[in-house]
Amino acid sequence: MPKAFAARNKWRILAICWITYSLLYMGRVNISVALPLLQDDMGWSAALAGLLGTAYYWVYAGGQVVNGYLGDRLSAQRFVALGIAASALLNLLFGLTFWFPLMLFIWALNGLAQSSAWGPMVGLLSRWFPPEERGRITAIFSPCYVVGQALAWAAAGLLVAHHSWRSAFFGPSAVLLVLSLSWFLLIRDNPPDAPTTVHVPLRQRLHLSGLTASIGNILRQPSLRWALLASAASGMIKEGMNLWGPTFLVQVKGLDITTAALSGTVIPLAGAAGAALGGILTTRYGEGRTTAIGAGLVVIGSVLLYALPAGLPIVATFALLALMALGAHGVNAMLVTSVPLSLSGQGNTSAAAGTFDFISYVGGGLSAIIVGMLQSTLGWPAVFAFWALAALCVGLLGLRGAKGAAHAV
Repeated sequence: MPKAFAARNKWRILAICWITYSLLYMGRVNISVALPLLQDDMGWSAALAGLLGTAYYWVYAGGQVVNGYLGDRLSAQRFVALGIAASALLNLLFGLTFWFPLMLFIWALNGLAQSSAWGPMVGLLSRWFPPEERGRITAIFSPCYVVGQALAWAAAGLLVAHHSWRSAFFGPSAVLLVLSLSWFLLIRDNPPDAPTTVHVPLRQRLHLSGLTASIGNILRQPSLRWALLASAASGMIKEGMNLWGPTFLVQVKGLDITTAALSGTVIPLAGAAGAALGGILTTRYGEGRTTAIGAGLVVIGSVLLYALPAGLPIVATFALLALMALGAHGVNAMLVTSVPLSLSGQGNTSAAAGTFDFISYVGGGLSAIIVGMLQSTLGWPAVFAFWALAALCVGLLGLRGAKGAAHAV
């Protein structure tokens, strides 16, 4: 196969993954835009509303481990398409439901469906791109989810403005159904020149011992343990901002939900820049120092939002939120993309990506309920103090990781 043809195909695969994962966010962060209206319509407290985020993040986290393992053993073409279709159905059901326990159950299942994409996609890219290109691929691919978040917030805000909060789930449901079919028709699991693999029966490929062995292999590597802990702490910041960002703009800055959703896209857009910057810095400085740099930005932004007066101008508020997003998303993108891609030679890239994302969303699930409790009892300054503390932990872990890497050399 000509090299030019192979190059075009691998970039086509990357483009399909980028577009698919970004649009997938329409069926997950729509809850952030709907949350203030859900609280008013249903009479929920902030702590109760936060349970939706916690349930989603924790089920999503567990799904990342299992689906990351499956992504190394099953067809990404079929597996991801099925997960997207399931998320479409669950969004539709959520928009039709009135009872909180059932809504909690449906949104948790949506976390499982949404978790079918990241690990298998990273595994797919590892088969199409060589390990030496991981910094470049991180810089290009990682921003997809924060761009997707910005688009999803904007779309949900417009839907809510013209209809109701339920439309924020009906619209994405239709988009995801089309996305599922498009992925299935356009994607290919392996390059045409990939070596033929020995057929292994499906039951043997999916045996539980393989999952535990893959996770054990990751945990046995000292150079990865600090990154797992940093993933948990960075997830507390990133997912906490994703879930509660629009609510903060509505409650503290007095914006209506549509304006909050549209103007709040500065947060994920800054995150996209941070994710791209994280890939560039990783290539130059390594994972550890990149983590420390990103965490420092979060500390600065959150401390200033904590210390400055509540009447801080809206432009300054957005600038500080953007600074936090720049650091948090940059760190998280590096941890869940660049680090797993570096393990492609071990044959468990998808499992590693799933494990890192699992740890990140465990932290996100804790943050969802903690932030809800903090804002209900102590107010938003306590929330920013909490995120500053989490970022400080990330920075210290990053410096430790950089030191460990230097000693290894």
